[in-house]
Amino acid sequence: MCNRYGYLAPISRLVDEFSQVRIPIVFRDGALPNLGPREHIRPTNIAPIIRPLDPADPFVGVELVDARWWLIPFFHRKSVKDWKPMCTNARAETVATTATFREAFRRRRCLVPATHFFEWTGERGSKQMWCFTKRDAEIFCFPGLWDVADTTDGRIESFTIITTAPGPDCEPYHNRQPVILEPDQWATWLDLTADPVPCLRAGLEGVIAVERVDEGDALEPGSVL
Repeated sequence: MCNRYGYLAPISRLVDEFSQVRIPIVFRDGALPNLGPREHIRPTNIAPIIRPLDPADPFVGVELVDARWWLIPFFHRKSVKDWKPMCTNARAETVATTATFREAFRRRRCLVPATHFFEWTGERGSKQMWCFTKRDAEIFCFPGLWDVADTTDGRIESFTIITTAPGPDCEPYHNRQPVILEPDQWATWLDLTADPVPCLRAGLEGVIAVERVDEGDALEPGSVL
């Protein structure tokens, strides 16, 4: 499970990372958005996602858009509050067949940019917070799904993050972890003509760095964890 993450890097860095794998990021108004650092992104928060302009060819370009973190599927027609299932995460093992996610898995994949995520250990009332970063990169991407629902509150675009069984770096802290894609997997995940299943695995040992933190501590933009 992953129910807290953040993004602290400048958007220009994200553009550079995608240019290195030959995927241009296209902005609707032609200019870089003024997105401030987000140390803590929580369920129901609005956060940036990256989705392809052409799902059959991600190398044409991708767009950075805001969406609500807690997927509401396209078939939900009532109010946002009436959608009760917590859909911040989708399990890699069942995402292709679960009714809530299977249509988005087939048609609406996205990337969720991040610089870190959090998990907790311990008993209720005395939990310890841990911050996870990628050792070899300031920025990484989770594989995600996005959807759009015409609710009684209006049209809602939302997303979920794919999780899997933990790799050796995360296993001591939780029984699930968000999948972290390598840059050369970004296009594969977005490409609806490609097989995405090999992307949905935990990384090898030593990929993720873990640091104990106090929940009140502030992470400065660009800080190394």
